[in-house]
Formats: sequence, C-alpha cells, structure tokens
Amino acid sequence: MKSTLSLLGSISALLLAATQAQAHHSFAATFTDETITVEGTVERMSFTNPHVQIFFNVTDENGQVTEWRSEGGAANGKRRQGWDANSVVEGDTIRITGNSTRNGSPMVSMGDIYFVDPQSGAVIGSPDDGESNEEVAASIPMQLADGRPNLTGSWTRGGMDRRRNRPPAPFNDAGAALQETYDPVNDPQVQCEPPGVVRQVAFTPHPARLQQFDDHIVLSYEEYGGVRTIYFDDRDLVGGDHSNFGQSIARYEGQKLIIETTHLLANLTSPSGNAITEQTTTVETYYRDEDAEGASALAMDMVITDPGHLTGPWTLGWVKYYTPGYEFIEVDCHKPLPY
Repeated sequence: MKSTLSLLGSISALLLAATQAQAHHSFAATFTDETITVEGTVERMSFTNPHVQIFFNVTDENGQVTEWRSEGGAANGKRRQGWDANSVVEGDTIRITGNSTRNGSPMVSMGDIYFVDPQSGAVIGSPDDGESNEEVAASIPMQLADGRPNLTGSWTRGGMDRRRNRPPAPFNDAGAALQETYDPVNDPQVQCEPPGVVRQVAFTPHPARLQQFDDHIVLSYEEYGGVRTIYFDDRDLVGGDHSNFGQSIARYEGQKLIIETTHLLANLTSPSGNAITEQTTTVETYYRDEDAEGASALAMDMVITDPGHLTGPWTLGWVKYYTPGYEFIEVDCHKPLPY
C-alpha cells in the first residue's frame, strides 16, 4: 500500500484549513495532525453535503485490497472551487495527501488530491484544476407588493464577505466548565445526528432559503437539510416535548421578521462545542441590509438566552446575499469509519 509521510511534501496548514472551514463538524474529531499520502482506484464519489466523500481501493505490496475513504469539505464549497459530481469518477487513480485518523481506520482527510497515471505514477491533473464557480448575487426590491419586507429567495455568500458575528459565549461557571472539557469527538454531528436551531441557523456558513406566505414562512437550510415551517399564530405552541428546532412563532415588526423559539433540546451550538441547556430560548430577527455591489443582502441576528449556561444574552448573526436560481446540494451524511 502506498501510504507514506508526505510523498508529495507536507500539506500546508493553509490548504487544510481551507478544506476544514466548510466542515459541519471539527475535523479534529476524526483526524490527527499526521500527514499521509494514499493512492488508489476510485469506486465512487458522494458529492453531497455536509462533506464530500471519495471511496477508493488501495492495493498493498501483497496484493491485498482495502477500501479507503477520503473526507473533504462541504459540496457547495467544492462547487465554488470548480468541482461537480463528475470531477472524480469510478476508475480514476488518485493520490491524496491529508491527515490520518485518530483511530487508525482507513480514512484520510481531503487535502491535496491528484490524478495519476496508474502505470508510471506520474501526476496528470487534479480535480482542483476546474474554474471557480462562485454564486452570482443579484438585486431585488426591498418590499413585497403588500408592503412587507421582501425576504423571499435563496441567500448565499454571493462571493462576498459574509460579515458573520460570532462573539464568544458569555458562559457562567457551569457552561465554562463543560466547554473546558469539550472534545470534538463527542460532537453529535460527527455521528450525523440533527443539529439544534442555534447551530443550524446562526452558525452555518451555508446558504438558507426563505419563503413568505400569508399565514406562515418556511426556512430551509442547505448544510444539514433542515426545514422549519413557522406560523404567525400560536397553533404550534402546544407545550410539552422539547425538540431540536423547538416551538416557534413569527411576526412582522415594520420591515423586520421576528421569530421567537422555546422548547429546545440541550445540545451543542457549534463544532467548537458551546453547549446550551433546555432552558434556552431564542429570538431571530431578519431584515434587509444595504445592497452591496448590486446584490441584495439579508441580515439575521439571533439572541440566545440560557440561564443554565450563560450569564446573559448571546447575540450571533450573519449577512447573506440574494442568489437567483441557487440549487441546494443533497445532504447525505456519512459516519466516520470504526477502527
């Protein structure tokens, strides 16, 4: 098996960071800092969110074949870099330099990836050679015909600075103690469990879609595939069980859309941990920001209140840009391989 340290030279920390920036959980949950290079023949690629996966067969010096897997960043991030579902196909011989796993399983993070000639071993290209494919943002009216704020559409990074607001959580002693002992291997998203509303809404760098109707709105999210239908009356405020998305009610205040949510399960709010309790409530505010470079902007501010783990309100937010015709990539989460 061709698995050596840095056959192509060490991957730069910058390249690995770029790959991991789009990850829905910390790569430290699965991978070490050790850099290896693995070469094999592709079986298939899963070009899906939350992570692109390449499945390939590696043959060792004794002729034994082992199926390996390489895990990369989100498919929408790869699409911006010029990838598509056919960038790596069955039968390709690939050489991947990335990080080894914590448990010794046959996986490697997707750092540098090359196509090689199976006879000579010469590099003949890379799926990274494609032209970048940034979303093209556009402008829409600030208001709907009835005077409500015009928030309908797909909202993405649009190739511009997302201006994300991520101050540290104001933990009390209980929250700080949990955060101190946090190990990313315990992140439930590593095992493909659904996220809570704070993580899905406020921490995702990925696109969201908002649809406005007379009595409700629908919010959809690309990263985890979540969908929330939220009414302007109290029909869903039934008390009782907590859930990842809780119970929400929406209203308009002038040119802003306000969503209040209760009955949330305790969970982690980001790949870095930041645990909240079942006492958590949130208030989301959506409004049109100033257009930038001819692109309409949607701003979201979320105020998180949790007397269980926080000393006071915690405000997170983002700005995304209107992108007509944007298509979500399918979500198909893969758990890490066991040892």
